[in-house]
Amino acid sequence: MTEVIIYWSVAAIAVLITGISKSGFAGGAGAVAVPLLSQVMPPLQAIALMLPLLIIMDGFSVKLWWGQYNRKLLVALIPASLIGVAIGYATADQLSENWIRLILGVIAIAFVLIQFLPSGKSHNQQKPNVVLGAMAGASAGFTSFLAHAGGPPLNMYLLKQKLQRSEFLATAVYFFAAINLFKLYPYIALEQFNKQVLWQGALLIPVALIGVALGKWLQSHLSQKTFLNIIYVLLFGLGCKLLYSALVELL
Repeated sequence: MTEVIIYWSVAAIAVLITGISKSGFAGGAGAVAVPLLSQVMPPLQAIALMLPLLIIMDGFSVKLWWGQYNRKLLVALIPASLIGVAIGYATADQLSENWIRLILGVIAIAFVLIQFLPSGKSHNQQKPNVVLGAMAGASAGFTSFLAHAGGPPLNMYLLKQKLQRSEFLATAVYFFAAINLFKLYPYIALEQFNKQVLWQGALLIPVALIGVALGKWLQSHLSQKTFLNIIYVLLFGLGCKLLYSALVELL
């Protein structure tokens, strides 16, 4: 009985955090879900459990941020993400998840530290770089496919664009809505879904919707500066978590 309570408590917390992150904080904490769920279930099962819930949350998040996205950025990001998803699908059975966590952790931590270095550059919005956008999209597609952890590569690119908060969030929401749909068929092909996973996911749908609504409310009550600081904190915390988890398993 205790194990059942722990299982559902961890699952509910993971889904709630993901919902809040997707609608209010550009997915910055969403990648915590799989490592957290992996404490109470096999990693592949955790990934399969989250994908249908992510797609449902995407639908509501898109509605919340309808029409506020940056079209030019998405044009660079979304097509490239297909390449990342394809590579992830091709290497899913070969590449260690711990190595992906290690690389993501280092990148996320380094990016946050760089933000606090002195810089003489203007803080005005930068002109979108198509090449960097394509690289960010492909990286996010790859890491998202393997561990639903596409937040750091995407955030690293979007934060450099100095977007307004609503535009930043809407662009991230639309990007992940597209990428999660791209991942659906490959996951089916890899036979990661079963009746138990789908049934458990269905029971967690109300938690997911509460998280989406709560994320929207939280971001509307925070200043732009506070919002960006939260993104940096989430990235740093996520980086530390990914790095620690990978090193524990690899060493």
